[in-house]
Amino acid sequence: VSLTASNGVEIIKLLSEKLDTDIEKENNEYCVSIPEELGSGHVKAINFDNGISVIEADMLLNKSFRIRFKKDKLNPLVLLFNTESAVTHRNSSTAKKKKIECFESLMFSNDMKDHNTLTIQKGKPTSFLKIYINRKDFEEKLEEHVDNMNHDLETLFRDVNGVNLFSYSGHYTLAISEAIDAIKNCDTEGLVRSLFIEAKTYEILTLHFMQYSDDLNDPKKRQILRRSTIEKIEEAATLVKNDIATNFSVNQLAKEVGLNQNTLQSGFQHLFNCSVNDYIKEKRIARAKELIENSDLNITQITYSIGINSRSYFSKLFKEKYNLSPNEYLKQVRKDRSA
Repeated sequence: VSLTASNGVEIIKLLSEKLDTDIEKENNEYCVSIPEELGSGHVKAINFDNGISVIEADMLLNKSFRIRFKKDKLNPLVLLFNTESAVTHRNSSTAKKKKIECFESLMFSNDMKDHNTLTIQKGKPTSFLKIYINRKDFEEKLEEHVDNMNHDLETLFRDVNGVNLFSYSGHYTLAISEAIDAIKNCDTEGLVRSLFIEAKTYEILTLHFMQYSDDLNDPKKRQILRRSTIEKIEEAATLVKNDIATNFSVNQLAKEVGLNQNTLQSGFQHLFNCSVNDYIKEKRIARAKELIENSDLNITQITYSIGINSRSYFSKLFKEKYNLSPNEYLKQVRKDRSA
């Protein structure tokens, strides 16, 4: 289908015409259900003040579907956040296709000669959030904050008519992911629902523009962890827990999950409030405590089973954590057992 629309609700109305299906309207939220011959799911949209609108889509199609967004008098700034199977974006000026994978985002604006298409593949669960910003209508809001705005962001928003072609993509952060989930799972109704979704939309915009500004920095100086990075850090933590006897070095663990050492270390600090090595020690001592409580192994056997080669070092770590030596704790546990 081909559409000329500058906000979410206009898109819903045009989709309804093209797909020959009714619109369900509740307060200021418009929804089109996917016709049975195309598949299942829905596309919802809400328009807010200051030129902001949001589309939430969740579908499973039995035919591939391409939406062609034709150029308009005013080209909005568009942010697309993908939460499931990959979708493909293409603009006519560069003829380049961009596949947007799960947990990736694309922020773009067409120029005055350009149109863009979004392709959704059949047979794959598809879910995304799309935010439109009419920069002409957003201009008044912008004036409140322009003194403290990043220069690149200000330039992007000052292009109120959408004259310049712009594109920026990458993995979005865990905080953005949580805000998107909150919108998708919102089960309130009426004014409260509308206010909640508007607040979460502005939260996503704020976090995304912070990430965009952060990405302009040298990679080594970036402060914001991406969702994909966090997943790799959690994968590293799982490797440690599942193979506690292996003496992982930071470098080895980083390579296993595809991160550099600095990112892995900062990620562990962010998620677990400790270094990689301290996390490994913590999990080993916790595992040793479990073995003392639930097995018949002696202290030497337990020491080696958790990947520590020195019994005295193990005793030192255990006493620091539990204020008892392993032997003292073992006697206490087995005394309780016999009683």
